[in-house]
Amino acid sequence: MPPRPKKIAHLDRASRTALRLGLVIGAALSGVAIAWVLIANRFPALDRLAMLRNLAAGALVIVFMLVPVCRFRSHASHVLACGLTAWSVLTLVYAVLQIPFPRLGIRMGTFHFFMLGAVLLGFASALLWVVHLLMTLWHEPALPARKRAH
Repeated sequence: MPPRPKKIAHLDRASRTALRLGLVIGAALSGVAIAWVLIANRFPALDRLAMLRNLAAGALVIVFMLVPVCRFRSHASHVLACGLTAWSVLTLVYAVLQIPFPRLGIRMGTFHFFMLGAVLLGFASALLWVVHLLMTLWHEPALPARKRAH
């Protein structure tokens, strides 16, 4: 079997990195979600701090979801792959959390939860791609194509 070209080998390694990082971020997001739900449901004494708890958990989710953007800022497709992997892991944990906490799915079902993250990640990846294109054009103006002589 002939060896792979360097560019394909590099893309394969980069996509594996994106998937691995997505699994790690998904595990971290799952830990935040589990802690969030357990604190909200098992510690009624902390109900007066519900707003602070929700802000802290939401901030942690945002920080974890910004990791792929910072890591793969020049490759929007890797940001999308990493983010969707992480969000898929979080969605699976959300579905499992609905077993002991059945009212969790009343507000937002599992499919809607996944689609919320997928759409936001799609917008973020598209925005990152457009910003990358604009920055590339800003630093290196596009050269007009030369007309071919017939």
